[in-house]
Amino acid sequence: MGSGLSPELPRPIRVRRLAADGRLRVIYVGRLMRASPEALVVEAFWERPPLDLGYVRLEPQDRFVEYFFPGRWFVIYEIHHHRDDRLKGWYCDIVYPPRVSEEEIELRDLALDVFVTPAGEVRVLDEEEFEALRLSERDPSAYAAARSALRDLLRMVERRDPPFGILPWAAA
Repeated sequence: MGSGLSPELPRPIRVRRLAADGRLRVIYVGRLMRASPEALVVEAFWERPPLDLGYVRLEPQDRFVEYFFPGRWFVIYEIHHHRDDRLKGWYCDIVYPPRVSEEEIELRDLALDVFVTPAGEVRVLDEEEFEALRLSERDPSAYAAARSALRDLLRMVERRDPPFGILPWAAA
């Protein structure tokens, strides 16, 4: 990626999310707020009907601050309530490293997810879906990288690395 992205920010950028098999899941446009070789930060808004996941409810116009890390196997979505911008938590996806161009960020989801509440509770989600991909047999290096990314992400939460350092429990 390097310095290939336009320095003019904020600006629109398309985000293309693919399933592990490459099928298109969703395309949306966000605003690229920051860009460096280490991370891209995009602001986007939930534009779908309400979705209750059991541990968080996504509602129209909830604000997402999305952290994409070129070369890393995860992305982090910081979710804020649409009415008062209160933090709802972080939804984190284990993905193939994002592909970034001037116009677009493309992600291939590996089904393994993490949710972190504002109180610091951590849930690892969709282990069965991840194992059903059979990456350990079909692509052992991708399987190992995804498992390593999960460990890295959990360490970031434990150490309260950004963006997790803004939590109320960070002062504890």
